[in-house]
Amino acid sequence: MDIEFLNNLTPATVGLLSASLGVSALVYKWFTRKHVDGSYLNDPEVIRTDIPPAVPPGQKMAIDSIPQVVQRLRNAFNAGISRPYIWRIRQLKALKKMMEENRQEIIDAVYKDLGKPTLEIFFSEVNLVLGEIDMAIDHLAEWLIPEEVNTPVSAAPATSFIYKDPLGVVLIISPWNYPVNLAIVPLVGAIAGGNCALLKVSRHSQHTGALLEKLVTKYLDPRCVAVESEGGAPTITKLVEPKYDHVFFTGSVNVGKVVYAAAAKHLTPVTLELGGKNPCIVDKSADINLAAKRIVWGKFWNCGQTCITADYILVHQDVHDELLDALVKWIKKFYGEKPKESPHFARVISKQHVNRLAGLFKCGDVVFGGDVDESQRYCAPTIIKNVKLDSEIMTEEIFGPVLPVIKVRDIDEAISFVTTRPLPLSLYFFGKDSKQEEKVFKNTRSGAAISNDLLMHFTNKQLPFGGVGESGIGAYHGKLTFDTFVHRKAVLKSTAKSVFDLPLRYPPYTPNITWLVDKVTRAGIYVNKHLPIPQ
Repeated sequence: MDIEFLNNLTPATVGLLSASLGVSALVYKWFTRKHVDGSYLNDPEVIRTDIPPAVPPGQKMAIDSIPQVVQRLRNAFNAGISRPYIWRIRQLKALKKMMEENRQEIIDAVYKDLGKPTLEIFFSEVNLVLGEIDMAIDHLAEWLIPEEVNTPVSAAPATSFIYKDPLGVVLIISPWNYPVNLAIVPLVGAIAGGNCALLKVSRHSQHTGALLEKLVTKYLDPRCVAVESEGGAPTITKLVEPKYDHVFFTGSVNVGKVVYAAAAKHLTPVTLELGGKNPCIVDKSADINLAAKRIVWGKFWNCGQTCITADYILVHQDVHDELLDALVKWIKKFYGEKPKESPHFARVISKQHVNRLAGLFKCGDVVFGGDVDESQRYCAPTIIKNVKLDSEIMTEEIFGPVLPVIKVRDIDEAISFVTTRPLPLSLYFFGKDSKQEEKVFKNTRSGAAISNDLLMHFTNKQLPFGGVGESGIGAYHGKLTFDTFVHRKAVLKSTAKSVFDLPLRYPPYTPNITWLVDKVTRAGIYVNKHLPIPQ
């Protein structure tokens, strides 16, 4: 065949030549392709009596034993204990049983630590967790099935898949403000992904931490899951020293930096669920009464100790005074004239934090609240106006029931205010003007953006929950929690039969072959995974 003739071939002819490669790939798939039907879900449970618990029965995890605990977890993973589907499902069902059988104990423990109303506890600490467990149980088989993807003709004859491999041994560090949810939900993903896990719960929520250590050790496989609940900063420093295959941290930015630096020494990937100063923009088009009602509810839920709650308000100057009046009105409606006596208002985690919050009252003019009772770990729901923008209340995350309100001329000033500061975990907008809403959402960056409500995006398992920039790395909830704890491995299965081995890629490269390969690979033709092929 003359090369000039080849160069003058019509696109239709080139397509025909390319299609011949596709036909070859289909013939190969017809006769030799191994169908991935999920039969691997029937892999038997690994019985290994020689693998001991990560923490010896009846003992606490001592700080100097951490390297040994991590190694025992790795031995269990390497033995394949956590990989079979049946093991994962049994552990998830055991976790569900743990939550259901000990519901009242969990509620009592969280109440002792944070004084949360029962509704807040079962909503955020029990039911949301059970929803995540149920979703994992219901969909795990579906999530585990390798995804077949299209294969380029240039790789033919072959089939291509994405496998979901366990990462290995993971470290989960959870905080005190939602001590059950933020510990157990990541653990659901770690177990569903087939990993072994070391769970570090906060010592500040001591009653919940001690309960979780007892229950997790009782209900889950102690060879593959270990819990530590009593250690402080020295323990965390030791915990992050060994090599893990993933570190999942929820907490402050400062501690997150320490965790990130330790993980970087081993090139360990991380998920960092941090906090930040979340803005709440109130436009002049807002229903001020509804906005105030929802802001007060969301801000003072869990006594303001929520990483995604509004940290400060930017309100249009035309409705500034009206909003302040409405905020005070709804505080009184929700918690009465004396919020300290209300059973619906939670408590601050510690006396130290009460004193810290009290120090913020001087950063502006107190409109409502502004009192504390250290002995009861009480800080009043507090509204502050005329805020000093260079003061601590606007440079550090508040993490408590103190709400600064800042007046702005217009939406452009609010956007400028937000974009010149570290990226927040959440951004809130209240208003009826959809154009202003879109303007805010399109011209700011945040982990999440919510209009006319607070907090509720956290309850949707279909939405990613996570930060951006200074507010975090990675996201989870629902299937994303499973995805966080697996590696999406590329798998290409080529022919083992010489009859289907195409000679085009092998030297010597003749001009004709070079021309044809150039045309075919440039055309970007794929063998469609959806073509009906007999098995």
